[in-house]
Amino acid sequence: MSHSDMRFVTVRGASAQTAPADALREALSALGAELAKQGGAPADILRLRLHAPEPQAFHLSRREMDLAWREVFGGLRRPVFFAQGVFSVEADAALAPARAPQPVWNGMTMPVLARAYAPRLQVPDMQSVFRQWNADGAVARQQAGALDLHYGRGRDEMLDFYPASRRDAPLWVFLHGGYWQACTKDQHGQFADGMRAQGFAVAMLDYPLCPETPLAEIVLSTRHALQFLVAQADALGFDPARIHLAGHSAGAHLAAMAAADPHGPEIASVLLLSGVFDLDPLFHLPMGRMIGLGDRDEARALSPLFCPQPKTRVGLALGTLETDEFKRQSADMAAAWGAQAPLHVNNCHHFNLLEELRHPGPLLDLALQTASA
Repeated sequence: MSHSDMRFVTVRGASAQTAPADALREALSALGAELAKQGGAPADILRLRLHAPEPQAFHLSRREMDLAWREVFGGLRRPVFFAQGVFSVEADAALAPARAPQPVWNGMTMPVLARAYAPRLQVPDMQSVFRQWNADGAVARQQAGALDLHYGRGRDEMLDFYPASRRDAPLWVFLHGGYWQACTKDQHGQFADGMRAQGFAVAMLDYPLCPETPLAEIVLSTRHALQFLVAQADALGFDPARIHLAGHSAGAHLAAMAAADPHGPEIASVLLLSGVFDLDPLFHLPMGRMIGLGDRDEARALSPLFCPQPKTRVGLALGTLETDEFKRQSADMAAAWGAQAPLHVNNCHHFNLLEELRHPGPLLDLALQTASA
């Protein structure tokens, strides 16, 4: 496409928030909404300008700023220029002219495929979800006395360990979602409440994020975390023969890859929540490049759907409000690994599904049944 075919626009997002990370989240969300009104997407952004009374407070090399950025734009990175002034974010974007879209995967056009794999569209205000997760996660970590442990040398190779009330308890390991590009363990401690109340020790894993770390390396990082836990089982007071994995969204993919890993520790069970198990559709989206899928062969090699069925118990669940593609992914995974049909939890979308792990109900029952001795 020639340069003259493009339409160049400038969009702006502002915020009334005072805390830097909250202000950045709000402004980027407003910017993205304005760009969408003009027929664009974050991938169309060329560069950004950030105005703030103290620009250094918003530098994206700060971890809290990086995480705030990722909550809105994932792993997308564009040049950001800082200037002093009233807080706002402006973006220059290049929009392609509207043309009849062509099918790119399984008869779906790019816009249709992108919507099928965009669970955030199910939520009117995604930032309110993250704010609640941040608040609830902080309370859970403090009240439970979580141990913040390094399992590797990388900044993000860390885990929160929640001891059980007795030694030799089973261990429930949870991997968060975020399309391998966002979110942290700190936001998810509350979702272990139900399992902890049933006597499980819990480990909440962080892992390096894309695009800085390709997905293949994240899979290896997950293996290293589990090897660390097995090596430290005596010191941490749990039974290494009873390790149960659970994961949500991208974390479900990682949990499945770990369960099928012939070089990793033995896993007793795996619970897969709203996961993506066949990465071929993502290869055709901009996200495919973001997570480091070089070609379709690599996408298949990193798809647990095509891994040999592990010798472990498998449970799957997702919300009734999920897209048809997410429902297909879980159904195909259940069939490929010989598991029961996925549990469909009533009135749940991709994100509030996790709340069902906090109290008695069908999802917590499935988690306990899957992890039963």
